[in-house]
Amino acid sequence: MSTPTPSRSGADRCPGLLTPFVSADGAMVRLRVPGGRVDADTLLEISSLASRFGNPDITLTSRGSLQLRGLPDPLPRALITAIDDLGLIPSGPHDKARNIVADPHAGLDDLVTALDEGLLADPGLAELPGRFLLAVAEPGGAVLGEPWDVAIVTSPLAEVRGTSPEATILAADRAISVPRDEATRAALDVARRFLAARTDTRTWNLRDLPDDARADLLTGGAPLEVVAGDPPAPGPAGDDLVALVPLGLLTPAMVEGLREVAGSRGSSQGSSHLGQRIVVTPWRSVVVPGGAGRAEELAAAGFVTAADSPWTVLTACAGAPSCGRTTTRTRDLAREAAPFVDVAGPAVHVIGCERSCGHPARAHATALNPTNAADVVAAQHEKA
Repeated sequence: MSTPTPSRSGADRCPGLLTPFVSADGAMVRLRVPGGRVDADTLLEISSLASRFGNPDITLTSRGSLQLRGLPDPLPRALITAIDDLGLIPSGPHDKARNIVADPHAGLDDLVTALDEGLLADPGLAELPGRFLLAVAEPGGAVLGEPWDVAIVTSPLAEVRGTSPEATILAADRAISVPRDEATRAALDVARRFLAARTDTRTWNLRDLPDDARADLLTGGAPLEVVAGDPPAPGPAGDDLVALVPLGLLTPAMVEGLREVAGSRGSSQGSSHLGQRIVVTPWRSVVVPGGAGRAEELAAAGFVTAADSPWTVLTACAGAPSCGRTTTRTRDLAREAAPFVDVAGPAVHVIGCERSCGHPARAHATALNPTNAADVVAAQHEKA
């Protein structure tokens, strides 16, 4: 049986820097940071540009990207130039194609870099849809729970038979084993086969292809059921700190707090750069290497650094007045509901229309066009 062609009007409308999306509050751009790896100084520069040209808050997306809203339309040349100077757009044609999520472990950094470099080196891969997602994970890593198309797992999964490879490539419910230094090439080969197999711009992901086309994407692959871990909870994780960003809105005060914590870590290690790297996760949090002892400072800046916060289960789309598709002020209602939601209950996503923008990948309840905080709490209880 074949998978039906998706009911879509055409190419996806995901924004980039060079292809902004104009919403009710102005132009919106998305900066793709492969694997969420970014240094604190760069994040501070982005925050400064956001404040200068539009909404001062940086939105963290469900793919670990950075989104700027409320910008002038057309975009000022000075903004485009400043972002380009930060090295965030190494290839204009690949602006929307650099969709790479990764578990925050530092041992994956080299694979994230190699995957991005391989993507940028191939002009043909610039044709990947903005919804096509590559993943780099540890065995059982949390990013395996995201809607990826092709994934690299850094060591063999138990279900894959054969010798002891250093990496596993996952695609279309199948897996192959490869040496670690061949993993990025093998993953990008799957992406190339996807582009060769798609027949129109309505095909955004591997799952949109007919069954017979998906079967040819990973030659020699063995069937495999992938098991993903839970996203990291806010709080210390060994020497590192997981800091949740409520509603995914990274304020200037929060960015400054990150810079101070990351910068002081670098100075203590004898370098102005060491320790400044942070990881933006697909779960609207940041991981601060070596930041476990600085939780109070980041909490004071506005982050959530404890697992018993309502923001661990509560999210919302942009809503009114930012989005013209609704009159529901979703974020305001989420803030009003936060003291009353059940932290131990199911996740609940507050939305202003059926598109459910920004929804989490995990199972969740939806509160569609709630009129008050009680409606949000009721939606969570119905799911439970």
